[in-house]
Amino acid sequence: MRVIVLHQYYKMPEEGRGIRSWYLCRALKDAGHEVEVVTAWNKKEKKTTSTNGYPVHYLPIHYSNELAVSSRVWSFLRFSLSAFKKVNSLQKPDFLYAISTPLSVGMLAKLMHWTKGIPYFFEVGDLWPDVPAQMGYLRNPLLIRILKSLELSIYQSAKGIVAMSPAMLDYFNDMGYGKKTICVTNFSDLSLTNALSHEREQTDRFTVAYVGTLGKANHLSYLIDLAEEAQKRNLKNFQCIIMGEGAEEPLLKKMIVDRGLFNVSLFPHSSKKAAIGVLKSASMAYLSFGPYDKLWTGSPNKYFDALAIGKPILCNFGGWIGDEITDKKCGVVYSPFDPQSFFDVNWASLQADDTLKKMGENAQELAQKSYALDKQIPKWLTFLSR
Repeated sequence: MRVIVLHQYYKMPEEGRGIRSWYLCRALKDAGHEVEVVTAWNKKEKKTTSTNGYPVHYLPIHYSNELAVSSRVWSFLRFSLSAFKKVNSLQKPDFLYAISTPLSVGMLAKLMHWTKGIPYFFEVGDLWPDVPAQMGYLRNPLLIRILKSLELSIYQSAKGIVAMSPAMLDYFNDMGYGKKTICVTNFSDLSLTNALSHEREQTDRFTVAYVGTLGKANHLSYLIDLAEEAQKRNLKNFQCIIMGEGAEEPLLKKMIVDRGLFNVSLFPHSSKKAAIGVLKSASMAYLSFGPYDKLWTGSPNKYFDALAIGKPILCNFGGWIGDEITDKKCGVVYSPFDPQSFFDVNWASLQADDTLKKMGENAQELAQKSYALDKQIPKWLTFLSR
């Protein structure tokens, strides 16, 4: 088969961030399919490179987490328009594989289907427009209704829908799309464990590490609150590491200074290897979302990376991931509105080496049984051949 993958945020391992689409394209190529990628980057010229034996077409569309809402929307629309032209210039594929977010990528796939008769699969990473509406980015009721109608039309026209979490699968089942929907979460790449030993360096410090985007959705002020509570309690062995970039970075720096915190370290965004190194050296990996339950239906790649390297997880939200962490005993879920309770309830037990060791073993067992590449990729490839 010939497949064109549409993903505005396609990344390779050396670039860091989520590399799910890199795994998917590699799997398609390894299975004998012809693959091309249409994506965007923050440079001023177009470029086509070969990655793993398939071409990646980069379009000059600037995007960053620091952009204002209107600028983000303009970036999404520009990518869709430019990608439409690019796809039309390429050999016609057997199908398109459109990866959201944003929703506009789905609109692009639907437009190609309508004008060229090209079938498409739509992968849903976040529920749009529900997420931006809940976060306050969308306020106009009419606009929300229009976008909701567009969302439904994209689902209706898709040949298949890939839901990236069990919660999303439930959402599509409730909407009546269950027969053409499959759940394929993000992946736990167990080769990360082989490449980097997951034995933590022996130290008296208890380190909580967050690696990822520093945006409004991630609400990392919760981790700052936790660090402040530890400092108030004079817990000198407690420290936090935050690694990444995003719109909230200046706010986080100001909070650290204003609160006089000496137990929080900020590091810039780096490669996947560096990010895994930070997680590997920590006592626990931190998962963070703001008080937006629509976001909790997602599939954050940092969760699956932590599982892959056998790292206990500290999570500040509920939803399917919070439930799974509790059920599988691979970490701790706490209320970010009550950082005192984390220390009152969990601190003493977490000091015991056996506690973290057992949580880490449970995390890696979950990765191996449910989220490893050899568990997820084959069912995904089978679904695409329907």
